Amino acid sequence: MAQETKHSEVKRLLRKLALLVAPFVLWPLVEAVVLPMDTFTFRVWETISVNSVRLMSGPFYPNMHLRMEEEGELAPRTRFAEKKQVVWYTDRYGYRNRDSKAEVLLIGDSNITGAKLSQEETLAEVLEKQLGKEVYSFAPATVNRFLGTKRFEENPPELVVVSSIERRIPELPPVGATGIGNKLRDRTGSVINSSGVLTWLAVTADRASKLALYHRTLANIERMSGKKEYIQYQNEFFMEGEHANRHFSDEEIHQIADVLEGYKLALAERGIPFVFMPIPNKENIYHQLLPSARKPDFLPRLVSELQSRNVTVVNPQSLFERLYLNENKKLYPADDGHWNNTAVAAAASLLAQRLQQPVDSTGSNTLYLVKQPD
Repeated sequence: MAQETKHSEVKRLLRKLALLVAPFVLWPLVEAVVLPMDTFTFRVWETISVNSVRLMSGPFYPNMHLRMEEEGELAPRTRFAEKKQVVWYTDRYGYRNRDSKAEVLLIGDSNITGAKLSQEETLAEVLEKQLGKEVYSFAPATVNRFLGTKRFEENPPELVVVSSIERRIPELPPVGATGIGNKLRDRTGSVINSSGVLTWLAVTADRASKLALYHRTLANIERMSGKKEYIQYQNEFFMEGEHANRHFSDEEIHQIADVLEGYKLALAERGIPFVFMPIPNKENIYHQLLPSARKPDFLPRLVSELQSRNVTVVNPQSLFERLYLNENKKLYPADDGHWNNTAVAAAASLLAQRLQQPVDSTGSNTLYLVKQPD
């Protein structure tokens, strides 16, 4: 009798524990299966980016078409947030493109993806109209991801442009880093992409892993309690502030140039011309708003070193400075560190002009990178 009573008490305890745990177990499934994707997010980026199921081929969920009112990543849900309606498309590989054709390939970070830009404002789409060529946004991604992707071996692009925001350039990985992992993800991604059921399962599992309500609630608490810190000067928000304009030694410049020259050589082995386009930090162009007001010299020094090695570079820094200082044009949203559509349009024009000048994969002036359409 005592034994039965003990078993009964254990069962009641387990039931209570199950009821206690059930909401925490079931809620992620409700988020992933029942609620709209953007219920608890403030950007499309967080809504469709791959979180934990890194077996999919791209950084985003494939075959997406979303419309959303976004806020900048540096001051979301504050009085400084600048709302903007954006449209996103992703292709069957999970990259931000309307289709998967790639005559000119852009490899880069979230600026190339087009954070806080609508689809037609992204560099790929603006450049495509100017060149009359199919321009493909392979971002966020690295040269190593490109080298480990089979579809680009079978159908190589005519040209590769590698772009990076200034603050990320020192972190660019040398050729060969994580090469096996990139090839493995390319293969698993191909398997997932081949099946609608596998794609749905992968996306659903990834959505459940995000715990969007939890992270949104935590972020709100941090803002209300004052734990969330912002780098703000004259109503402009910055990613790194003064640290972004720090000095780099000659040795550091040479090491970074070695990595970028390695990209050129690796692509030359495949007969593909290479162009590097750095994107100036917001702190660079808006340096006068920072306490020190010091203008950084990192990009001019790096470009000079790369040019001495016959690496083709398109540097929009001077153009951006003229637009901002002389024409009073904003090039970055107040609440974000990414470039805006004005900066993209200017960079696209500069890049298009350079690509239509004679340069080949070895650096000699013998052929056009991209010929004018007939």
